[in-house]
Amino acid sequence: MIEKKITSKKVILYFIFFLSISSYSQKIFKEYGNREYSDTLNIELLHKVCENLKIKFSDVYTDKSHSIDFDSDKTFFALQYIISKETEHEEKGNFYEKKYLFANNSDGQVIDQINDTEIYWDQDAYQVYESNILKNKIKFSDDTIGVAISVQESVGGCAGFSSKQKLTIISLSNNKIIKLLSDFPIRKTSGQSNCAGNYEIEILEKSIELTKNKTNGFFDILVTKMFTYENVIEENLDKNIKGQEKVKNKTETEKLKFNGKNYDFKKDDTYRFLKW
Repeated sequence: MIEKKITSKKVILYFIFFLSISSYSQKIFKEYGNREYSDTLNIELLHKVCENLKIKFSDVYTDKSHSIDFDSDKTFFALQYIISKETEHEEKGNFYEKKYLFANNSDGQVIDQINDTEIYWDQDAYQVYESNILKNKIKFSDDTIGVAISVQESVGGCAGFSSKQKLTIISLSNNKIIKLLSDFPIRKTSGQSNCAGNYEIEILEKSIELTKNKTNGFFDILVTKMFTYENVIEENLDKNIKGQEKVKNKTETEKLKFNGKNYDFKKDDTYRFLKW
């Protein structure tokens, strides 16, 4: 939901553009406002993990990798590391992948791990950014704690832009990784402009809250969808064009329930106002 009133059409145009390619305000679980991400990386333990995985520590993007204490004995890592480096005979840029894992604090032995299904190129126009770990873990049942990871993707320039952010929640059960929630869209933005003062944009943003009700022993999740649409036309006296601004909002809710394996959801994230 857009919280700042438009004061300058040109200023807000650039604000919205950068909004689509950088971090932004989120509403997650019971709190409104900015998300709190883990800003730590256990370097000492990561050296041991890399040695056990036969990954060169120098290939890890330490500025784009994060960790969080899962419990007193285990640490969760979201790693991004190079799998193929550029050469003078190839296109510039490195190929990299993402790995999520739990490791023992004592020796860095990997308890379980999963890789992202995609391989990324850091020069691709469609950029997939680092995986951020929410600072606070989430209690879904009496004995299940989840770690939430958000990933942002974006593409675009002056005339057109789009971005989306997805949430995945991971836990550990009998030393095996389970995905309680997988690639759940939590924010989506699309817009276009004339690279001056005219633009049209719609933002879908979701807030997520654990309820007191349970299904199959796990708390139900209440999702609130907030659609915000803006269409601004800048005044042009030379062309006899009157300036105008349209703002529309719509709110919907849905509830996610645990089906015994994970939280399933209906994939309906179409915009409510954009017609293209």
